[in-house]
Amino acid sequence: MNSPRPNHTSEIERLTKVAVDAARSGQWDVVIQCYRDRGNLLETMQPALEQGEELLQLDRQVCDHVQTTQALLASLLGEAAATKRRLQGLRQRLGVPAMAPEAMSMEA
Repeated sequence: MNSPRPNHTSEIERLTKVAVDAARSGQWDVVIQCYRDRGNLLETMQPALEQGEELLQLDRQVCDHVQTTQALLASLLGEAAATKRRLQGLRQRLGVPAMAPEAMSMEA
């Protein structure tokens, strides 16, 4: 069994913690890159059981942030679709052609 090298171990932990922080702030490209880099390091070594448990706990945090973001986006998409349907209905009642460009007035 390969013993984790200290520099690899600390880098894996650092990448995982950076991924958690990036997930909290919605920086998904950073999350992806951290997991890609971490995966490359993990392929070259076998982490100790304690470290594996800590990584799993941090991974669960990232997963929670992903699921929360997915739910929020699904909700926002649902609201956008409902708003679009309401606008289309309003246009029909007002007799505005369906192909008219959508415009917003900037006057307050």
